[in-house]
Amino acid sequence: MSILGTKKFWKPAQGASLTQKENQILKNSGYINIQLHCVNYMSVGNFWQKTFGGKDKIALATTLKYQTGVESIEATSVQDVRVVKTDQNYNLGLQRNIAVKIPANADAITIDVKMTAIKDDKLQAKFDMLNQPEYQSALELAPAVVGQVLTITSLVKKLFSDSDPQSQLEAGYAGIISSQPEAHPLSNGKLTRGYLIMISTNEGDPFNNVDESKFELKGDTLFYNKKQVENTYIVFNISFEPLKGENENANWFKKYNEAINNLDKIQVAPDDEEIDRIYNDSVTMWIQGNALLDADATYISTEKFKIKGLAIKTIKDKFAELTNTTTPMVVTTDVIKGLTAGKSMKIIQEALPLTGKRLRKRLNLKPDHKLDLSEYEHTTNKLTFNEIIDDDSDSYIKALQVNHLDFKLGKKV
Repeated sequence: MSILGTKKFWKPAQGASLTQKENQILKNSGYINIQLHCVNYMSVGNFWQKTFGGKDKIALATTLKYQTGVESIEATSVQDVRVVKTDQNYNLGLQRNIAVKIPANADAITIDVKMTAIKDDKLQAKFDMLNQPEYQSALELAPAVVGQVLTITSLVKKLFSDSDPQSQLEAGYAGIISSQPEAHPLSNGKLTRGYLIMISTNEGDPFNNVDESKFELKGDTLFYNKKQVENTYIVFNISFEPLKGENENANWFKKYNEAINNLDKIQVAPDDEEIDRIYNDSVTMWIQGNALLDADATYISTEKFKIKGLAIKTIKDKFAELTNTTTPMVVTTDVIKGLTAGKSMKIIQEALPLTGKRLRKRLNLKPDHKLDLSEYEHTTNKLTFNEIIDDDSDSYIKALQVNHLDFKLGKKV
């Protein structure tokens, strides 16, 4: 049963561009989803199984490694355990999420698959225990999920080390997440969205001189040149989303809502001085929310900027509504500091194009320069919200809508 040769192929997702370059996943550009799309098992069996008929007890496990320069998170799960007849083509009918919206800021993502025959009844009982939904969580980078994943990973790896290594089917793929697009990213090991097809050629078709365009997926069954593939194979669907949107359970989201709700005190404020104090308290809470968002590993940096901008715009809009303010509000130094976090103008302009462009122009800054807050503080010609933050926030809202995402910050539900 061991796979002596595993060949890997790529097919673009249905409706996607046919070129690898347009499907390459670039660093810090969005979020990656990985789904176990389909699994097929084929074994001719040993002599006795061929002669008298027989069955294999098999277990399938996947491992996903999320690797950055400073850490490596590994998630291993038992995806399926079952008994299958030998000398038959057997589709497991299995689809499961392996990773959900993990940010594309890693250096590489590695996918490993392992299938083994279980010969020990006690070992099968352990595999059956781990073949449960609560032990099959997709990888997310939220701390609670990572902690659970690491515990399950150690259990599964111990199980496979106890099984017969000669009975294992193994295949792996390592995808580098690069900052620069390439004409042929797959040949250079770069992560690319689409279908990743892993086929064992130890039994069945050797798949030599393959034309990848002739692969076709009909439901959860793989065809090549209009014929059903009768090899052991596994197909992953690697997809990509540019935005993640809100997370109502995140501490930063709750802090932003606290800042927005704090403005309700304006309705009973006795004078303008008290109103100013309430607004400044909300800005302080917004800055605290920014610190919590900066620590959230589940978001890419550019979307963090967009969320910060939208949050302060929401605070400003509510303040203007409660105070009947019609003149454009000035963006204070504290707001600029909380928004830019000392980053270079190049990074700011990538995340907030209009804000970055107008700040650069007003302060005469080069793209690689950091924003000089003292210079902004002393300028007599400060920018207003409708000049630098409002337009970028509106663009973010529109992009969320295009991607069928909502952002309920400050909304009554």
